[in-house]
This record gives sequence, C-alpha cells and structure tokens, in this order.
Amino acid sequence: MNTLVPIEDVAKHFSVSLSTVRKWARDGVIPENMYVKIGHTQRFDLDRVADALMRYKEKSSPDTYGIEYSKDNFGDVDDDI
Repeated sequence: MNTLVPIEDVAKHFSVSLSTVRKWARDGVIPENMYVKIGHTQRFDLDRVADALMRYKEKSSPDTYGIEYSKDNFGDVDDDI
C-alpha cells in the first residue's frame, strides 16, 4: 500500500486549490476507493489519484472539456448569415 497523504498535499502536488480536490472527490473524479475518510479528515493515495486524473483526462477531450457537440446543438449556422 502506498503512503496516504492529506488533502493539502494532493492540492499542492497538482497545483490546485483544496476546493478543487474536494470537488474531484465529491464528483467521483477521484473514486472513493482512492482515499480514506477518518472523522473529518481525508487521506489520499497520491499515485492512484494521479492515475484516476489521467484516466479522467483521457475520457474528456481537452477541446470540448467533456461536452459532446453535434450540428444539432448549433442549428444551421448558414441560415443566420
């Protein structure tokens, strides 16, 4: 088992805020099996969190940020011109 680190270390490692790490955990970007909660404290497996973030990034295209676009979303642009 890898060393478990506090949320502050996760935020520092990925250069994000504590709120972002909390949101990742709440939204399932960081799955529940990658951290333990003891009272009001969370401890994260940093290596597994990094893997989870890489998988999440691969699922979400950086161009669309996970949003699927199709012609139907925009209608017929030529009609407006």
